[in-house]
Amino acid sequence: MRSAGFTLTALLVAGSAGWAQPPAVPGAPVAPPPAAQPKADPKLDAYLLEWEKKMAGVINFRTEVTLARTDAVFKKTTTFGGPDSVVLCMKPNYAVLRLNNTGDPTKTDYEAYICDGKAVYAYNGVAKTITAFKIPKAGAGVDNLMIDFLSGMKAKDVKERFDIALFKTDENYIYLDIKPLLGKDQREFKHLRLALYGPGANTAKFAYLPAQVYMLKPNDDVEVWKFANTQVDIPGVEAKHFQFVDIKGWKVLEAPPAPVGNSGTVPAGGAVRPGKP
Repeated sequence: MRSAGFTLTALLVAGSAGWAQPPAVPGAPVAPPPAAQPKADPKLDAYLLEWEKKMAGVINFRTEVTLARTDAVFKKTTTFGGPDSVVLCMKPNYAVLRLNNTGDPTKTDYEAYICDGKAVYAYNGVAKTITAFKIPKAGAGVDNLMIDFLSGMKAKDVKERFDIALFKTDENYIYLDIKPLLGKDQREFKHLRLALYGPGANTAKFAYLPAQVYMLKPNDDVEVWKFANTQVDIPGVEAKHFQFVDIKGWKVLEAPPAPVGNSGTVPAGGAVRPGKP
């Protein structure tokens, strides 16, 4: 089963804190990472603190997602997108993600999952399976980067968990280079570059919203994520929007518990269409 990359999505959208769509700004915000990484800029801490403030104030958010995956061996790129390819999240630990393969005329190749706070249900549109991943009981900890960020991950915690550096800034963007320090994160990605809208004159209204990310996977596959029509603190979003959906004819599976210290990205597949509340 393919990895959904949902752990990455958390990192990208965690800074969302404003209504409306970010402006169109000239230039490509994200480029493949260089071989050698620059040392952290003293401004990094200030940017992380501003990002933390934005995250702390968010109750829910919704954003349209476009994902391009490039296979390292065959050099083939698969694109997921469209108006139904979205992520909808709500504190403390609710989430819905859907990704549609734009090159599939049958409309059956899509990925999705629902997190209702107690379990994560991963849907695979091609295999027609739903796999349930139970979330540990209260006090045991939820080892999922999405939930960690939605719960208000601090700038200090981010720096302890990742090797993070300020690559550069320009009039429109803040570019962050991020490498995983922990084994569980190293199984998800080797390196990523996150572009946030900066506090400059053209983008001040959308400062610290995610714009785009380039991610290098452990197997050298590449993923490029883009975000559009981001909305934050949407009225009417409730727990009922994150409930398990059974699909007639699909097989429901229960995933075995992950070994201690060895949890990874929840795989996905999909037949769930997150609605617009």
